[in-house]
Amino acid sequence: MKEFFKNLKGVFDALTKFQFMRFCFTGSLGVITDAVIYHVFLWLLNVNAGKDRTTVDTILLFILPVFGYLAAVIQNYLINHFWTFGKETENHRASLKLFGKFFAVSLFSLIPRYAFYTFLLIFNNITPDLANLGGIAAGMFTNFFGSKFVVFRFKESRKAIEDK
Repeated sequence: MKEFFKNLKGVFDALTKFQFMRFCFTGSLGVITDAVIYHVFLWLLNVNAGKDRTTVDTILLFILPVFGYLAAVIQNYLINHFWTFGKETENHRASLKLFGKFFAVSLFSLIPRYAFYTFLLIFNNITPDLANLGGIAAGMFTNFFGSKFVVFRFKESRKAIEDK
């Protein structure tokens, strides 16, 4: 229980130091990057998203979002590594290992995002856009705490907290 309150205090400290706001800003940039890349690919490949689309168009509509998502995750990892969690990472280089953890947390965060989206959409009769925003918020919190306590938390960081 003592560890729980130490972690809770750490979360409070992080939020009051604007780390959470930096994380939200970085995530917003990721949303923009994701959307821009998706739409550029739609335009470059001349994908027809209308009712008269071909099978190839349909396949592309399911594949293309992956490229925007991957670009956004890479961008968000780098910005979070060097800016949002800069104090924690000052003695650590950006690496594939840390990126792998970040990517895993990002994928895991899709679960509460989709669950909350579905809950709002089905059980609360909310418009899809508002339900999507609620889902994004749920995923954002999971993503922040996963990034803070799994990805960008290092042994020396824990030691410093324990010494306080």
